[in-house]
Formats: sequence, C-alpha cells, structure tokens
Amino acid sequence: MALRNLTRRRTRTALTILGVAVAITFTVGLLSITEGFMNGFNMSAKERKEDIYVLPKGARGLGSPLLVSSGAEFSEQRVQDIGDVLNVKAVYPFYTRQIYFGDGTGSVMEGFFVLDGVTPDFLVDLRPSLEVEAGRLLEQGDYLDDQLNVVVGAEIARSVKLQVGQTLPLEVGGLVPTVIGILKSTGGLDDYIVYAPLQDVQQALDREGWVTGAAVTVTDPTTTEETADAISNLGSEEFYCQTSEQIAGVVKNLISMARAIHLSVASIALLIGVLFVLSTMLMAVSERTKEIGTMRALGVHRITIFRLIVTESLITGVLAGGIGCLGGVGLSKLITWAIHKFASAAFLQAVVSPRLLGFGLLIAVLIGILAGLYPAWRITKTNIVEALRYE
Repeated sequence: MALRNLTRRRTRTALTILGVAVAITFTVGLLSITEGFMNGFNMSAKERKEDIYVLPKGARGLGSPLLVSSGAEFSEQRVQDIGDVLNVKAVYPFYTRQIYFGDGTGSVMEGFFVLDGVTPDFLVDLRPSLEVEAGRLLEQGDYLDDQLNVVVGAEIARSVKLQVGQTLPLEVGGLVPTVIGILKSTGGLDDYIVYAPLQDVQQALDREGWVTGAAVTVTDPTTTEETADAISNLGSEEFYCQTSEQIAGVVKNLISMARAIHLSVASIALLIGVLFVLSTMLMAVSERTKEIGTMRALGVHRITIFRLIVTESLITGVLAGGIGCLGGVGLSKLITWAIHKFASAAFLQAVVSPRLLGFGLLIAVLIGILAGLYPAWRITKTNIVEALRYE
C-alpha cells in the first residue's frame, strides 16, 4: 500500500528522492576525501619498519617526512653520530624533494611527485613488502655521474605511462631520470613516490653532504622514546626526533579535523534533505486527509495509519540513500580527478569504503524515519468526522 501511494504521484516522489539523494551524494563525496587519505596512510604505516625519524629543525610540524620537503637540512656527517647512540640498530639517511613534471600543456599527466633519495638498503630493510612489477630495485652500482636511475611507484608509472628503460619527462639537476624498476601497487602512499640513489640526488641538486632526514631502527622497541630523546639531545641545534607513533598521531589528528569540517558542511545538506522530505510528507498526508479519515471510519487502527505514513517516508529514504551512495562513488572519482588535475597532489585519493556507504545509507534511512514521524503523528490525531468533511 505504501508503494502504491508513492507511485500515485510519481513526479513528487521522484523529486523528493532526488533531493535526498543529492544530500547523500554530497555527504559521501566529501567524507571520501578523508576516508581515502586515512586508508592510504594506515596501509603505508603498517608496511614501514622505521621506529624514529630524525628531522632538521625547520621541518617541525610537518606530516610524513618522506612525503613533505620543507627545504630544511642537516649535515650527513651527523648520521654516524646518531648511529653511535645506545639502542640504535641502524640509520638510513634520505633526501626528499618535490619535483614538477609535465610538458606544460596542463594535461592530467603533469603535476608534482615526491623524489626520495635513499640508500639501497633503505628499501630492503625498511620496505620489505615492496615488490617490483618490472625491472629491479636500487643497487649499489646505480650511482652514476650522467644518469639518475629511479624506481617508480605504481600510480606514477600508470599516470605517466612508463615502462622500464624509459625516462621521466623532466630533468633533475641536468640529469634525466631513467626507470630501472616499477613497483607493484600497494594501495598506499608508496604508489606515488619515486626512489633514487641518495648520492645521485644530492649531486643532481648540488646538496652533497646534506640530508633532509634519517630513518632509525632500534634494538629494543620498548625504549624507543628514550632513544629518540637521546638523539635529540645529541643534535639539539640541528635536528629533533619524532617516533613513528607520534607522526601517525599528528597525521590522524589533521585528518580527523578535516573529517569534522567536511561532516559539518555536509550536515547542512542533510538538514535540507530532512526538511525537504518533511514538507513533502506533510503535503502528501494533507491531501489524503479524507482518504485516511475513510480508512479510520472503516476500522483501520491509528497505529496502522502511523506505520503506513512512516513506511512511505522510509521507502523514500532507502531509495534516495541507494541513489545517493552511487552518486557519492561518482563524486569521489570526480574529486580525485580534480585533486590530481588542479592541486597536483597525486598521493591524495578519495575513496568510498563499505563503511562510508553504510553510513550514507544509514543517514538516508534516518532521514526517512525522522521526516515521517511528525506527519504520521499529526494525521493520526485528526478527528474522523473532520477528516471525512475535509475538502
């Protein structure tokens, strides 16, 4: 009966469903930004084996040191001193720089990527889960004077359509990066990083003897914070330390703040959706006052009428939720394309997870229920005689 009532006024029902669907699409699309970044960060964090990051003073307050370059540096000579600190197992210096690539045409193929100069044992020891789709990883013999050998992440290779032996469409300090390996997709941030020999990156950028950070592993993980404090005290004027847990906490706090902002903005659309359904249901039951009065005169109980109206509103919410979730998936893909096109942030992906789809559908169901309660309560309180006389 509820379905029959909805199909009696198809245009009004369709517009109501469309209004709620747009609100759900907007909500799911916005939340997919933080959802995607959180998924990528969590996946990458699980694969990383470093316990401590040693960063130059000027890098304080940044997120992942292997993704963000502040321009700050400290002397590579201090790496040996860091290695002598009690409980330090190994030290892996790196040099990070964001590099622009493209042909200047404004195509999707251009933007910025992260270039990480690392030692060969960095990938072997700290990224053991990384596997090559084609080619090989970095080796000691890759330090060359006239060529910059690089291992590229899966998404970089896909977006620029690279194969082993080809070159990236750019120069780094006069050197053209040549692809010697393409990594398998991890679904994380490593898909958007280009790894190159540390010595070659330093030479190409004319920064020999300088690093933008160092990754440290410890012998006893239970004393990681104490070890980090000892390293910080060692070079208090040049660098400071952050544990992997501290960096993860900073990034997650930033993502949580962004999610709260997105949800606040989306709440406006959801409120409009509730009011839209509420006004439609009020109009619908008002037009059917005489009909419902007749049903009551024939002996239909108030609770049955109440359930009928709420069911109609609920069906509207469920249909709108399904359409809105599909729209949210499409919007997330559009957002991802826009981020890559206009912000050149290749590591950001908007992802609609099953949890987010469930959330969108739940919100639509709640909209349907809440928007139907007042009209249902109001019509059941109407006097039967007055309802029969209603024109």
